[in-house]
Amino acid sequence: MDIRVFKGLNAEWALVCAVPGSGERVRGWLEQAGALRQGEGPTELEELLGWIGVRDRRLGREHSDRWMRALLAEASGEGAEARLAARVVVQAMLDGAVKMTLSLLRPGRDFDEVGQVVVASLYGVVRAYPLHRRQKVAANVLLETLHRASRELRIDDPQGLEWDPALLELPGSENVAETACRNALMEQAAAGGLSDGFGELEPAQAELAELLLWGVQKGLLTRARAQQIAGEAREEARSAAEQAGVSAVTWRKRRSRSAARLRAVAEQWVQAA
Repeated sequence: MDIRVFKGLNAEWALVCAVPGSGERVRGWLEQAGALRQGEGPTELEELLGWIGVRDRRLGREHSDRWMRALLAEASGEGAEARLAARVVVQAMLDGAVKMTLSLLRPGRDFDEVGQVVVASLYGVVRAYPLHRRQKVAANVLLETLHRASRELRIDDPQGLEWDPALLELPGSENVAETACRNALMEQAAAGGLSDGFGELEPAQAELAELLLWGVQKGLLTRARAQQIAGEAREEARSAAEQAGVSAVTWRKRRSRSAARLRAVAEQWVQAA
């Protein structure tokens, strides 16, 4: 599995941020839209986007809706400024795009190829976003991206992930796009024997399943080894050393081998992010 598409985007983002005045231009748009007060926030673009993310977590969805709509309005135009606005929104959505790519993987699909479809779909949504949708903007962007990407991929796989517009009716506290991708990942985890298939995974279990799926797709883990690691994690969560009938020493050795194998996978996961 290749990861060039997201590595390339991050490398490109560094170049965009290095352009003199790019951060001040973006901050100016947000000031004009009332998303920021005059002179508020960093002037360097990378710092500005990180600072906005921190404010989103503190102030909530209303703040996110306001600044994203301001940039999406700029992105709907033509020329260099529209491209800059679109690029900022794409970077803000990049974590969601990576998770979406994972959720759309199927046997025989290459990560980079799926990622290219997701990124192209994301750009298309950003450049043509219907500005009358004033609420849950980030969720709308990601769900419409999911809709476009899954529709594109269903040309080759009619059983691909379906987009469910009812997800937009979830409570405001729910990240509906992440819910859609998490549900798909849970289905893959259950199908691949990485979960017991009963109920919703705990956050730590979901993250482990996501990492294992990625490792299998990349060829860093065999499916059997991933299933073993997932099983050990489930057993440990249920204090299963005794249930498995093995000594504490044997259990620690088994867990140490699994941790060492996962560490190598995780190192590449971090590099891909």
